[in-house]
Amino acid sequence: MKSCFICGKEGILIEGRCRECHIREAFRFSIPGRIKVPYCKSCNSYYTNRWKSLNDKLSFLNEILMSNISSNHEIIIVSEFSKKEKKTQIKLDFTEEGNVFKVKLEIRPFPDDPSFDMGVYTEILLSGEQCQICSRFYGGYYEAILQVRGEGKKIESNKTNLILEIIDDLSDRFISKDRMAFIAKIEEKKEGIDIYMGSLSAARKIANELLKKFGGEIGESHKLMGLDRDSGKKIYRTTITARLKDLTQRYAYYREHLYLLDISGDNFKLTSIEDGDILSIKGKEFEKELKKEAIRVINKDLLEIIDLVVTEVTPERYQMMKMSGDYEQFYILREQVHIKKILNAGDNAKAAIVDNRIIIIEQESII
Repeated sequence: MKSCFICGKEGILIEGRCRECHIREAFRFSIPGRIKVPYCKSCNSYYTNRWKSLNDKLSFLNEILMSNISSNHEIIIVSEFSKKEKKTQIKLDFTEEGNVFKVKLEIRPFPDDPSFDMGVYTEILLSGEQCQICSRFYGGYYEAILQVRGEGKKIESNKTNLILEIIDDLSDRFISKDRMAFIAKIEEKKEGIDIYMGSLSAARKIANELLKKFGGEIGESHKLMGLDRDSGKKIYRTTITARLKDLTQRYAYYREHLYLLDISGDNFKLTSIEDGDILSIKGKEFEKELKKEAIRVINKDLLEIIDLVVTEVTPERYQMMKMSGDYEQFYILREQVHIKKILNAGDNAKAAIVDNRIIIIEQESII
């Protein structure tokens, strides 16, 4: 019987070598028994060449293992072994114990011969460390101040809320690509809103998005804050001022109904001040309706509001009287009144007058 030319062991030989010597010579593989990975618990991110979100555990394990494996074979991690795959295949099985992943690697060095399969164990330790962005965020760091101002007028509270909603949505959208696009602080002042942002680029983008929605102009100013300790470069803090035009409360008269007009994303949000129903119209469609004069936009200070009292109620109509001016009495068909409240004789009501048409309104708090 022939013997292995390396160790002298007799038996079945592969290319003149016993099984153990063959695999030792033909396949070399090593991986550390414990691998430490910097991990920021605050934002669930880990660091290799940069900070990344640890959303997909399997992808995370694949990346860490592949970067720590040393082998003379080309390696691929698979869910199931396949004879068609020519590379050395590895299947993973893992458990979590606190901040440690215990990983078993089942290795198939030769795709056509499972008799050489082997198992290797390693641990991946998530080593607690705060990433630079979280350190800056929790430390109150900001790179730019975005100042939102009205054009010569104080921003109304309902518009302030709308603007802040838009800014929050944009920040959430940008932060997936720019992790510094966080909002560090918001200050509401008499003259407008100051938003302190971690990213100058994001602040500029948000300012431009606000201009698309409201119109206006943007200005920038820069203030020298000092020198960077590491690079020695000058550090500037930028203030971006977005002075917006269209911030007065407006209403839309559309299909003989009166709506409170707001912007929601790329759409226009119309809230009926008769019955509270909400209508959403895409921006392009809204512009077309404006050009066709199917929609009329009315500023708050140009909308005439009157107080009324109900003097008589019949199954077909209401009789009402104006509570100021000439105290005129008039009739209005019940089918033309869309408020949800049931009106009775003696009840007070409010109405808006558009094109000499009296529109009974329910949402008094909006006016």
